[in-house]
Amino acid sequence: MLARTLRAEEFAVDVARSHAAALTAVRDDDPDVVVVCLGSSAHGAVVLDRVRQAAQCGVVALADTEVAPLVSRVGVVPIGSRDMLSTRIRRTLRHSHQRSEDGGAQRRHVDDLVIDVGVRRVYQRGNVISLTRTEFAILRVLSDDPGEPVTCRRLQEALWGATQPGGRSALGVHIGNLRRKLGDAPSCPRYVRTVRGIGYCLAG
Repeated sequence: MLARTLRAEEFAVDVARSHAAALTAVRDDDPDVVVVCLGSSAHGAVVLDRVRQAAQCGVVALADTEVAPLVSRVGVVPIGSRDMLSTRIRRTLRHSHQRSEDGGAQRRHVDDLVIDVGVRRVYQRGNVISLTRTEFAILRVLSDDPGEPVTCRRLQEALWGATQPGGRSALGVHIGNLRRKLGDAPSCPRYVRTVRGIGYCLAG
């Protein structure tokens, strides 16, 4: 019902059916705003905290009145207040866009790509490219110094940490997905290039 209402107001909506699915979507899908429906469960406050820690965007909470005091620091919208919810979402989006405009220094221009580090968004010839958190992290590291090779080890540490790095094969999968979304030809990539014996570089 809530998703249908928001879609009727021309919001693009993805629904997560469980707490675990919600956290995965928040980490991987780069949403503009997250709406968390807490219902009447006090456990919802814990879930909300986890979502807020994972999200790189505004979070709007919906809750019954008995739960609202537990999460009042977030600014809760009562369940059923559709107009208030819509207003809160639009205001959150405006703030997000304003942060993007104010953070122009965090925008990196590489070829026809614009990499907005402040809001984790990538534009290609003016169109938004939807990247997962991992794909964006790869692009961000490569864009630190376009044209210069970055070792696989450095990329792995940036993605998974120095103590528990992911495998090189996992990195290769994410690189392949990133290239596909950027439209790179596998045999002759334009953006993300392989530097034999070293790692990868972003064409400068």
